[in-house]
Amino acid sequence: MSKLLNLFASGETVPTPSVPIPAAAVVCVRDTPGGIQVFVTRQADAPGLTDKNRWAFPSAELHPEDVHHVPLAVWGADKCAQVLRMDNTTKALNYFATAARAALELLGVLLAEDVDGQIISSTDTPLWEDSRHKLVTGRARLGQLVAERDLKMRLDLLSPWMRWVNTPWQLRRHDTIFFICAVPHGQTVSFRSVNESWGGWMAPVKVLENADPEHAEYISAATRLVCESLARTPTVGSAMARVRDVSPILPEIVRHDDQWWVSLSDRADPSERGRIRDVGKVVTESDLEKSSGLFGVES
Repeated sequence: MSKLLNLFASGETVPTPSVPIPAAAVVCVRDTPGGIQVFVTRQADAPGLTDKNRWAFPSAELHPEDVHHVPLAVWGADKCAQVLRMDNTTKALNYFATAARAALELLGVLLAEDVDGQIISSTDTPLWEDSRHKLVTGRARLGQLVAERDLKMRLDLLSPWMRWVNTPWQLRRHDTIFFICAVPHGQTVSFRSVNESWGGWMAPVKVLENADPEHAEYISAATRLVCESLARTPTVGSAMARVRDVSPILPEIVRHDDQWWVSLSDRADPSERGRIRDVGKVVTESDLEKSSGLFGVES
C-alpha cells in the first residue's frame, strides 16, 4: 500500500476511486468460561492469493438473487431497513439475506425456523451439505432452498455491528456491514474453505495478539475494530442486545511527518479512539497533533 501511495504522491495525483461493492460479513460468537469467542479465518499462504496470512471474518458480496422469494419470519424488509437506518428497504434486506447466505454457505449455520416456529437446531445432514454445495456453485438460491423445506429465514438472529467502506486508494473497494451471529442452539460451525484457509474459534484478544506484521501475520483495520470492540463485550447475549451505530465508517489516508496514516474521526471509531491498527498504529484525526511513536501504513 505504501508503494502505491508514494507512486501517486510523486505525481501529485490521486487514483480515481472505484464504486464500493456492497458486502456482508458474518462474525459468529459463542460464550465460553474464559469469555466470548469469535469464529475467525486466516487466509492461507498459497501461491496466487492476494491476502496471504490475513485474519478476517467470512464475507460475501451482495447478490440481488439473495432476496428473491425468500420466506421470512419475525423480521421483514421494513425492519431490516429500520435497524440499518436505510431508506432503501430492498438493499437493507439484501445485506441481511447475504449475511444469512454466507453463514450457511461458508459456515454451515442456518438461520431459519420450521413450520412450528422452532429455530432449526441441526444442519448436520447430507441433505444440507448438498444444499451448501448448490449455493457455492450457483445451482440454487437461498430462498429456493429454504422454501423447498417449508422453512422461513430468521434475520433477527443477525445483529449489525459495524459498517466499513474501504478507502479510495484500494483497488477493489467494499462497503461491508459486519453482522454478529449467535450460532443457534444445537448447530455447530462447519467452515468450508475454497482456498485451504484456516478457520476456528478464538478470543478476540487472541486474534489481536496473533496479528503481527513483523511475522507476516496481518489483519485489516475493520477486522481489528470488530475484535477490539468485542473484546470488551462480556457475553453473546450482551453483544446481540447491544444497539450499534452502523453509519458508514469512511477512513481516510493522510500523510503526516512523511508517513502514511489511516485516519478515523472520533465518532467513527466504535472501539474507542486511536486504537485500531492496520499494520502499525492508526490514530484518529485529533490524535495526530499529540501522538508520538506512530507507525505507517503497510508497505
